[in-house]
Amino acid sequence: MKNFFHLYRQTSTQLGRELQDTEVTFLKWMYERYTVEEITRQKLSEKRILR
Repeated sequence: MKNFFHLYRQTSTQLGRELQDTEVTFLKWMYERYTVEEITRQKLSEKRILR
């Protein structure tokens, strides 16, 4: 995922409509969760390389 705005635009385009507030809230949660997991995965990968 490039960024939240890209995800928002892509989703609304695929649905062919503007997103509802609950859908935007869910996308924000999903994007934040994805970001946290990516950072965690990168840190784990770096630790493996340093060993």
